[in-house]
Amino acid sequence: MQSLLKRCENLEKKMRSLKLNLAFMNRKVSEQTKHIEELQKQHEEMRDEKERLLEEIDRILSEPDKM
Repeated sequence: MQSLLKRCENLEKKMRSLKLNLAFMNRKVSEQTKHIEELQKQHEEMRDEKERLLEEIDRILSEPDKM
């Protein structure tokens, strides 16, 4: 009986440890997801700015008398 109680205590300790590790991993995943979303937004903004700059270059090149 003592042996079973000790095994149960050890299993409970391991389970608590695993739950803490899982909570930590979930928090890390959440932080990484936020970071990925932030980077995707920056990428879209940079793509839009690139497109705007290319249009501006085309406009400038199409006006030969200003050069």
